[in-house]
Amino acid sequence: MNALTIPVTLASNLMLAACGLAFVSAAPSEAGTVPIPRSGPCNLPTTRDLIIWQRAPQLQDSAFEVGDADLVHCKPTLDTWGAEQPAGPGYCSKIAWASDNPSYDVDVRPAPPLKKVIDEVGDC
Repeated sequence: MNALTIPVTLASNLMLAACGLAFVSAAPSEAGTVPIPRSGPCNLPTTRDLIIWQRAPQLQDSAFEVGDADLVHCKPTLDTWGAEQPAGPGYCSKIAWASDNPSYDVDVRPAPPLKKVIDEVGDC
């Protein structure tokens, strides 16, 4: 197994955790859960995509795409995204609508700057 290989059980646990579902590891003493919203399923529509751009010390700038609804907190992503970003000297995160950044490739490293930034947090 090389350094980039993720064991199947770990990958399964990460996927279940990302979905907000309870997961159990191979060892019962390591069982864990991820909180599910108390109000039940979130029915916020996801109609538009956003791009989050990040700068971190000693790493290439990166970006990823998210929906406009934070289904874990059942709020618009624009209301919650900033609290989930890394903080501290040298960390900067910016968010913009994907539609304002046509042809933006989130897989390019270092990630290019965003156009029409809506908000930013950190040491920008």
